[in-house]
Amino acid sequence: MPPFERLVIPAALLGDVVAHALADAPLECCGLLAGRIAGGVGTVAARYPVRNDAASATEYESNARDMLSAFRAMREGGLELLAIYHSHPTSAPVPSRRDVARNTYGETAAHLIVSLAAPEPVARAWWLTEVGYREAELRVDTGGPSERS
Repeated sequence: MPPFERLVIPAALLGDVVAHALADAPLECCGLLAGRIAGGVGTVAARYPVRNDAASATEYESNARDMLSAFRAMREGGLELLAIYHSHPTSAPVPSRRDVARNTYGETAAHLIVSLAAPEPVARAWWLTEVGYREAELRVDTGGPSERS
C-alpha cells in the first residue's frame, strides 16, 4: 500500500523536472523527488537530478554515486523519498514494461514520468507494482489560494 494518496509538487519544481527532461533530450533523464508526508499527502520539497548511466532514449539507469548523494542529502534535510522521476522523450507519460520490470521500490515511492512527445511536455504520476501500474493522484501547487492539500 502506498505511503500517501496524493503527490503534490510545487509548479517551480515541476518546471525544474521538465527543464531537466528537455536538457537531456533526446535521452531519458532521471532523478528523485523528496519531501514530507502528512495526512495522506506527499508534498515535494526538493529535487535531486541523477545522471542516466544508460545514456539511452528508451531507458534509464540511475548513477549510483548520484543516488548516494541524494539519499544523504535527504537524510540530512529530514526528507523522505516521495517519487522517482524520468522522461519519455518520444512516448506517452505511461510506464513501459521495462519501467515496471525494473521497479525496485514497490509502492514506497511514486513514479513521475514526463513525456516530450507532444508539443507541450506532459507529466503523470504512477504507482508501480510487480506486475503493472495504476495512476497516482498528482497535484501541481501553483501557490494560489485555490490550491489546498
